[in-house]
Amino acid sequence: MKRKNRSIHLRTLNAVCALLLLASGLAILFSGFQIIAVAGLLLAAAGVATPIIVNGDGVLEVITEIFEAILDGILSIFEAIASIFASLFG
Repeated sequence: MKRKNRSIHLRTLNAVCALLLLASGLAILFSGFQIIAVAGLLLAAAGVATPIIVNGDGVLEVITEIFEAILDGILSIFEAIASIFASLFG
């Protein structure tokens, strides 16, 4: 699914799940495996994967689109940060 074809709700879900993936990954990296961090990872992965699995055709396409959705979410986070800095120093 191309970026322009995704709804704002799906893009927001991807951004939130990508942020949760990053935060949980950092929590696991610094403090070890805890139930909350692992649950955050699983919830974020499920949140990203569910809309893609429902609309997916093949296994390879689903895997590719999951990685694409995670990267799209991370990109949305960086776009929001850049927008904040642009409005501050603009």
